[in-house]
Amino acid sequence: TQLEEEGGSCIVVFLFFFIMLRIATRQIECISIVGVRYRYCKKPKSWYTGQIKKSETSPVTWSSGELTHPAPLDCPIGNKGEYPQDLPDGGRQYFGFQYYPRFPDEVDPPYDPAPLHLVTRVRCLKHKPWWDKEIMRSLGLDAKRSTVAIVKNIPEINAMLWKVKYLVKITPIRVPADLPDDVDPRCCFLKETGEFLHSKEVQVEDKDLDESPQIAATKWNGEFVEKHVRKNWEYPWQLKVC
Repeated sequence: TQLEEEGGSCIVVFLFFFIMLRIATRQIECISIVGVRYRYCKKPKSWYTGQIKKSETSPVTWSSGELTHPAPLDCPIGNKGEYPQDLPDGGRQYFGFQYYPRFPDEVDPPYDPAPLHLVTRVRCLKHKPWWDKEIMRSLGLDAKRSTVAIVKNIPEINAMLWKVKYLVKITPIRVPADLPDDVDPRCCFLKETGEFLHSKEVQVEDKDLDESPQIAATKWNGEFVEKHVRKNWEYPWQLKVC
């Protein structure tokens, strides 16, 4: 019986180590497939963002089977090449994106880009990745959904907006051509549609911004309200019913 008990305990220990080995192997396989999101050590945290890292020796091209195209730009910021560039498949490489005309030698109609953009957040930031939240925080759109931001129409800002385009609505700000240089800010008004208006009808005088003494005398401050509410609570029989 003693030998049987020792043999049974050895089998239990062997099964325990076998199960632990299987669990560790499964975790290693999952990490190799998905990537490490957090590693507890003294080194900086390593976050997996899903971006494929290319070695420096690998060619900067990808093949679709017929033609070899330039690799897509991971981040257009800092790329100071000459644009536009002709691609071997008939497209044109611009700063940060590729454009394929409907027919060869197609010329786009003249377009005067807006110098400023009105950016409005249209979706909630809950359950969104942290890198999108950082971009929204840098743009000042991490507070209320009604908050808007006015940004410049430059490649650096447009590259940030491209990553969070599913969270915001971008409206070009249209400025009238006859806008004077010495415009008074009190005569200006910006609509939600991006139309910038300049009219003396919307001008507000400085004296109109000050509150009149008659209206200020009718307002109750916090101390006055607290005093009378406490008095009504402690002496309810003294309430005056109108």
